[in-house]
Amino acid sequence: MSDVHASALSPVRQIPAHELVVDQMRLALELGQFRPGDRLPTERELAEILDVSRTTVRAAVAVLEREGLIAVRRGRGGGFTVQAPVYDAAEMRREFRRNKRAIRDAFDYRIIVETGATRLAAGRRRAADLNELHKLLRGMDTALHTALAEQSAQHTNDFQTLDSAFHLGIAQAAQNDRLLDAVADARRRMWLPVGAIFGRLEPNANDYHEAILEAIENREPELAAARMEEHINDTRQTIEAWLKR
Repeated sequence: MSDVHASALSPVRQIPAHELVVDQMRLALELGQFRPGDRLPTERELAEILDVSRTTVRAAVAVLEREGLIAVRRGRGGGFTVQAPVYDAAEMRREFRRNKRAIRDAFDYRIIVETGATRLAAGRRRAADLNELHKLLRGMDTALHTALAEQSAQHTNDFQTLDSAFHLGIAQAAQNDRLLDAVADARRRMWLPVGAIFGRLEPNANDYHEAILEAIENREPELAAARMEEHINDTRQTIEAWLKR
């Protein structure tokens, strides 16, 4: 084999099953599908849901426990409880200021995949999709009012969880599993580092959502995509301004 062809290949590493379980559970936690304080399914239930052995689940849970993402209570009445991650906000802010390109790349990625998903959703949405999105929109409006009246990490987390569900709901309405995975990944890459350092919400946090949903409901793909891009860029400007403080 020539050196040129050989350089294009690398050894294949078999991925242990528990690492795949860790990735799936970590993604669910990072996207807010399980919130701090929530009880996770039992070891037996997780094994059935994920179609793996209980030994595999046990190994995955041990990793998540070491990372501080879940607390494990053993014995009778025990179980797995989601923990709020602990971050050094000042250090993370310094790191973002040192690496502004990471912020830019995260938002570029979001714009590309979320505008695409929104455009498709406007053409493919079903009545059930609209009902769920309207429900989430009402929940976000209530959560934001509560958070602005009484700022706390928990209230911020409540809003961000609904916000993530709203954006993923739009991606689900697009009826494209690959695009749904891309939107989840894009949001994870942005909010894992960025969302973690915000202990409060800005009054504009829920802006654009109603307008985006209206365009989707009216089957206006280009308008829906344009409003989504405006929304994401508005969030970008808020974060960039915050980092300059």
